Amino acid sequence: MTQGDLRMKRWAILLLSLTTVVTMAACSSGSGGGGTNTSGSSGGTDTASSGGGSGGEPIELNVWLFTGTGMEPYMEEYAKAHNIKLNIQQQEYADHHNGLVTALAAGSGAPDIALVEIGYIDQFKADESKFHNLADFGANDIMGDYLEWKKVQASSQDGSFIYGIPTDVGPMVAMYRTDLFEQAGLPTNRDEVSKLFSTWEDFVEVGRTIKAKTGKPMVDAANSVFDVVVGQATEHYFDDQGKLIVDSNPAVKRAYSLATSLAQEGMTAKIAQWSPEWGAGMNNGDFAVQMAPAWMMGFMKSNAPDSAGKWDAAAMPEGSGNWGGSFLTIPKESKHPQEAFDLIKTILSPEGQLAMFKSNGNFPSTPSIYDDPAILDFTDDFFSGAPVGKIFSDAAKKVTPVYYGPKYIIVDTPLTNAIGEVEKNGTNPDEAWKTAMEQIERDLRQ
Repeated sequence: MTQGDLRMKRWAILLLSLTTVVTMAACSSGSGGGGTNTSGSSGGTDTASSGGGSGGEPIELNVWLFTGTGMEPYMEEYAKAHNIKLNIQQQEYADHHNGLVTALAAGSGAPDIALVEIGYIDQFKADESKFHNLADFGANDIMGDYLEWKKVQASSQDGSFIYGIPTDVGPMVAMYRTDLFEQAGLPTNRDEVSKLFSTWEDFVEVGRTIKAKTGKPMVDAANSVFDVVVGQATEHYFDDQGKLIVDSNPAVKRAYSLATSLAQEGMTAKIAQWSPEWGAGMNNGDFAVQMAPAWMMGFMKSNAPDSAGKWDAAAMPEGSGNWGGSFLTIPKESKHPQEAFDLIKTILSPEGQLAMFKSNGNFPSTPSIYDDPAILDFTDDFFSGAPVGKIFSDAAKKVTPVYYGPKYIIVDTPLTNAIGEVEKNGTNPDEAWKTAMEQIERDLRQ
């Protein structure tokens, strides 16, 4: 299949998916534009009329997203069908969240709908006054559609306050370059590759073979490995009581050791994630394995189009892990919270999430469709016809829920920087670890 064929297929799926989601929303509104009734303290607002009505002035919703989510066309299609003027702002991940922190702290300038990634959700949950409780607009009626651990992450400790509706989850697989594995004399069949590196120690050994036989490193960056190995643990930097455990957690130390060992042995390409060089590295085969949550598929297709058919998908060593997954929230400043919720509810329904998986690779947070033929039979020619739907469905079932804590980013940043120091500047791993722990201690005191 040519790149033109791939693009046409992707757009055909997208257009069909959009039509399906909006048609289902329209059908659920009943005859005569009656709209979908939602329960809650709002009294069951009528979706169509709350969206401005067929003859009324459109309401205006401001939406903040970080880049690469693939939600925009679904939101825009819903808005057209419900007489809503939609203003979507997209920024890079860090800028997006920093801007939201600033707006909420100032008490002005926040949007009607804000996307919050899993690493930040506990930080925002620290202050209920900044958000609408989605339970007031009918969220309790739909929360049963979502993974239990995502519901916990989206809600207050007692479950009475719902901050956001889960978007996707990030189950992990190992996307590997079949051409580099073949050059190294290794198996290229996805089942055989999964067995080849069933443990992380095996993964390192495979990396050594690929480096010796092809001269190419195993992964893009050491932090990619660190993130996945930590993501497989039941505890990260804080325990479920909020106690800092980063310096004593063996899972974190093992992840750090594996990542820095790969860096010291030259098995990382030293390419920063999200940089222009990252996509080019995928395209050119500058490394053999890309750690990939489901949403990474869309990024790889967009940024490494010439590598189509050169990748395949294998199971991640020792399980799955989770990278990413977010929540759509409604900041307190929104003057149209019911309309915002109705939009969110529609595009994040099981049907809506299935559509986004097909078009962008966002893996659903709604487990009722994990065994749907539309998921299990979904293949992708970009990844050598791999049954990516089934592979990610199996991976999603292995994800272990974990407590992040409101200060997760404060701890994660020094560790990420420490691994980068080892990788790029040859810093001794023990010294870099010590420096990171000292910085974490200082930053947490502030």
